[in-house]
Formats: sequence, C-alpha cells, structure tokens
Amino acid sequence: MSETLQSKRELLAKSAALLASFGLAGCVGNATAAPALPKKGFPLDYPGTGAIPWIKRIFHLYTGPDGLTRAEQLPVTGPETGAQVAQLLRRTAERVTIGGTAAGAGYDFHVAHQPTLLITLFGSMIIELHDGTQYALEHGDLAIAEDCSGKGHISRAGPEGSFMVAVQLPQKLCPASGSSDMSKVWQD
Repeated sequence: MSETLQSKRELLAKSAALLASFGLAGCVGNATAAPALPKKGFPLDYPGTGAIPWIKRIFHLYTGPDGLTRAEQLPVTGPETGAQVAQLLRRTAERVTIGGTAAGAGYDFHVAHQPTLLITLFGSMIIELHDGTQYALEHGDLAIAEDCSGKGHISRAGPEGSFMVAVQLPQKLCPASGSSDMSKVWQD
C-alpha cells in the first residue's frame, strides 16, 4: 500500500474518531472514540512559540509618510510569532466577509477603510502597489491591510480566481496617516 493511501486512511480514521467523540458516531459508522479534547479551550489558546504550520507567509500593508502603500513580509518563525498570530486571530471582528472573485476581476486603487485580515482559502489574490510591485496571496498566506489612508493598493483575483475571508478589525486600530504601529495590531 502506498504511503499516501495509508496517510489518507489514517486521516479518515482519525476524523471518524473525532466525530465519534462529539457524539456523532451514528453518522460515521463503526468509529472508535477519540480521546477527550483538552478543557483548556479553543486550539489557538496556547502560548505559541515558533512557526504555525498552516501559515506560510504574512504580509503587512500600510501607508508610508508619502501617502503611498507599502508592503512588507513579516517573519513566520521566532519565539513570539505563534503567540502574536494566535492573538490576532482571536480579535473581535466588526465584520467578516467570505466570497469569491472571478479570475482577473478586482478593484482599482483603494484603501482598507479599517484594518483587515485577509485569508486566502482557494486560488490567489494579487495585491499591486503604486510602483507596479505585485504580491500573490495564496492558500496559507495571511495579509494584514492597514493602509487606511493615502493612495491605497490594487487587488484582483489571480488566473484561477480567488475565494477569501476578509476580517475587518475595529476602525480605531487604523494607524495615523504615514505611520504603522504593529504593536496596536498585535495587542488586545
């Protein structure tokens, strides 16, 4: 039996066991019960050290002193990264939007009217800056757009389209024009 097939079978068996532990055994046949989940809470309630395996890259968009959007790639490894990302993902959102965009469709220059966490589920989203620099957000990438003022950026779906989640954070977290304070984004 191939290693891939064995891995898929193990995944299905573990999934069935998890469903059984939730009392849904009748829906999955003869599944065995999985060990109880820890009472600590949601899986992101951990001190978080080092890399988070499902995050490949993190991008940060912000407005520079000249009113033009800048982008930087943030480190995904390090002693504080896991805790910071877990904290960001536990934020109270003002609005969550889930939707798809056809290949090549998108928006001309625009700003994030409030800090927004962008999560690509399928396909890709192309972010373009004033100088033509492009960043492709793909599955496994997070983007924090806090370019709340200035010229903004262009965004459009990649060649295969995109399906994304946009989590809008409170507008009070928008930085002053021409500045960026990541500590405000990472804090409670």
